[in-house]
Amino acid sequence: MAIGKLFHIIHLTGDLPALEAWYDDVFSVRRGFLDHHYMEGEKRDASLVVLGDCVIEPLAPAFRVDGWDAMPLGRFYRRFGPHWHSIAWYTDDPGEIWQRCTDNGVRVYVEGGVQTTERPPVHSAIMTHPKDTIAQLEFMQPEGTMLADMDPRLKPDWDPNWWAEHHPLGLVGLAYTTVLTRDPDRAKQVYTEVLGGTLVHEDSSALTGTSNAYVLMGDTIVELATPVRDGTLAAEDMAAHGQIHHAAAFRVRDLDQAEQYLKSKGIEPLARDETTLLTRPDTTHGVPFRWTVADIPAGSGQ
Repeated sequence: MAIGKLFHIIHLTGDLPALEAWYDDVFSVRRGFLDHHYMEGEKRDASLVVLGDCVIEPLAPAFRVDGWDAMPLGRFYRRFGPHWHSIAWYTDDPGEIWQRCTDNGVRVYVEGGVQTTERPPVHSAIMTHPKDTIAQLEFMQPEGTMLADMDPRLKPDWDPNWWAEHHPLGLVGLAYTTVLTRDPDRAKQVYTEVLGGTLVHEDSSALTGTSNAYVLMGDTIVELATPVRDGTLAAEDMAAHGQIHHAAAFRVRDLDQAEQYLKSKGIEPLARDETTLLTRPDTTHGVPFRWTVADIPAGSGQ
């Protein structure tokens, strides 16, 4: 089994035009991958926007379509509102991942929230049940699909360093993305033994109030974080929503420069230490972002 490049992380919203305009304005994201796309099988609207070597999917239920609230994404939105939703990777063989998940009691679904009990074909997308993998994860094989031609990061002339060199944020890339868990031992077992990731580092953070394990999945670090004190974003998210995809941390060249730029765009700081800045979710369309100059062991964007 080969889990490869990060496909995308989903930023779920109730106001997609506003969120898309925000990504354009603040980050000068690259478009043309998938813009303003409606998927009938999920009753959702979304785009894929590229930031460094990371793809973010701004997404909203298609509120104009009858039955949007009966679909998995609609149910998620009704329960949690604006939130980070899931993490998706490219893979050589979704069927192999399905097999490993099924052998270990992890439920697997296809489009529309339909559970699959048969090994899927190579050119397919599969999703795990979020209760079984702490957050929902998606895996798909891009070769032979439109993604192989559309994803600009797969083209030889792609330059992920443009934001670091030319954008005032000085963004290097995705450092890690955070999943909250109550049971770190189980989470590590799922992400390493079941899914084949590699545990590369463990620590604790006074800034975020969490105990953390960092697992390399393909080219991406997933931080498995357990809140250890009240009054933090992580603890509040866990209390309100349970185990869930919580935050995205982007590495920047200069933290002071990044903070000043973000303030100029109305993105307000919440807390900071010498390496990492947390910004207020109510100024970033409801989701926690982090900005860091720290070296994440084996992480992307270094």
